[in-house]
Amino acid sequence: MIICKHLELGYASGSLTPAFNLEIDDNQWIGIIGKNGAGKSTFLKTILGVIPVVKGELTILGQKPGECNKLISYIPQEREINLADKMSGVSLITSSYCGSKYGLPWVSKKLKARVDELIDLVGANSYAHQPFITLSGGQKKRIYLAQALINQPQLLLLDEPLADLDPHAKQHFIEALQKIHQHQRLGLMIISHDMHEIASHLDAFIHFSGNGVHYCPTIECVKEDTYVGI
Repeated sequence: MIICKHLELGYASGSLTPAFNLEIDDNQWIGIIGKNGAGKSTFLKTILGVIPVVKGELTILGQKPGECNKLISYIPQEREINLADKMSGVSLITSSYCGSKYGLPWVSKKLKARVDELIDLVGANSYAHQPFITLSGGQKKRIYLAQALINQPQLLLLDEPLADLDPHAKQHFIEALQKIHQHQRLGLMIISHDMHEIASHLDAFIHFSGNGVHYCPTIECVKEDTYVGI
């Protein structure tokens, strides 16, 4: 899914990380752990081609960064969108189908069934038809999660999806991720400071630390870092 060869992340002003090598298999669910400013969000944006590679090589799904974004869905940590007051979660998900094309999609029976399937998958049945702007933060995030899956991505990137959620909303979001893991074949990379909440559902971890970037097959190798929340 992802291959890093002597990769350095950063900006024009300099590198955030020393060179590192990684190979992540298809459909793996990976937790990304590290202190603020270590390069976690920069890694996701570099995968998307938003931030260029400083040095080395990065391959995603067999292509260079930015070349396969139609196969990737990304939910950033902070997101502001302007919607009509009465636009529902269902409408937001539906309108995102084949979003790279001009105009709104034709709502076929197949598309409607797919939207209904995703709403059920993320547990948003009870409010998906309500105006999106009236929803709580946790409800909006589950709608965003369904929206991210509408085009059947091969890789899902989540940047701090549990941030600012109360315990009840966190649990519902984690349950939605569990169902996705069971029913959808796709890779997942998730940044979280609440890694203890979801660690049991992940295959491995990438640890951004002062000593470099390391692939960890279990959470044990990063438990000494208090910021992981374990």
